Amino acid sequence: MESGGDTPTMDLELLTGTITRDEDEIYWELARDADAGVSDSRPVVVLSHGAGGSHAVWYQQVPEIGQRYRVVTWDSQGFGNSTNNRPLDASNAANDLAKVLDHLDIGSAHLVGQSMGGWYISAFLQRYEERVLSLTYANTVGALWTDDLRKAVEEFGGAGGLRGKRDLPLVGGHVALWPGTAAQDLAQAFLYQALGSFHSPPLEQLGEVLAFEINHSDFDDLDIPVLFITGEHDQIFPARMIHDSADRVRGSQFVEITDAGHSPYFEQPAAWNAALLKFLSGIDDDQND
Repeated sequence: MESGGDTPTMDLELLTGTITRDEDEIYWELARDADAGVSDSRPVVVLSHGAGGSHAVWYQQVPEIGQRYRVVTWDSQGFGNSTNNRPLDASNAANDLAKVLDHLDIGSAHLVGQSMGGWYISAFLQRYEERVLSLTYANTVGALWTDDLRKAVEEFGGAGGLRGKRDLPLVGGHVALWPGTAAQDLAQAFLYQALGSFHSPPLEQLGEVLAFEINHSDFDDLDIPVLFITGEHDQIFPARMIHDSADRVRGSQFVEITDAGHSPYFEQPAAWNAALLKFLSGIDDDQND
């Protein structure tokens, strides 16, 4: 198939399935080169969703990123198609993801964590450092707390968190979106709401996830590239605070997406995808030198 004039694109096939770990079924999807099939040996990018999301939120990423990488999306415990029979915990999530990758015979991967998913990739790093090619923290503290970020999260929680009562329009209004998103494309903003309506995520258990912490200094002796992406108008984790956190990780990169809130991967997918692919391309170039 072709897209964008004469630019050829790869045909992708989508594999789906579940793994069982402890008491839960964890759902996964793998997008790979349809022609190569099992012989597709390109590097892997794992996209981990945030609270209230699922594998489906990455619909604007998988087709584009899949042109250069194999792409794994998954539903963490209690979200999407995955069950929730254990305490919600970052360590459990890291071990669940490791088993997904084992099942798919994937040794190492580039890890991307959106919001809550940032805690999960940090926990994965702590347990499976040798399997991490790079880390991308997307609009997330990712367990890398600062005093300012703690205060911001406490204030957000005090206002009701993700389920707080705020002056938002019933159609297209969401605390994880910049209000301008609905003004620019109401149908797109409404889709964001709809994607979260197919399940009832265990948001009341998020405190257990947020309790997991790592230190910025933990990265000092790691030779692992790190990228922070955030939105200009993030109401949950303010961009300037994420930038400050990123500055504490030696050698990390920081990208701020304009005209976006807590979900620029959804609100400004072209800019978000370009930032991630530029980061990954730089790693590829370094490895080929």
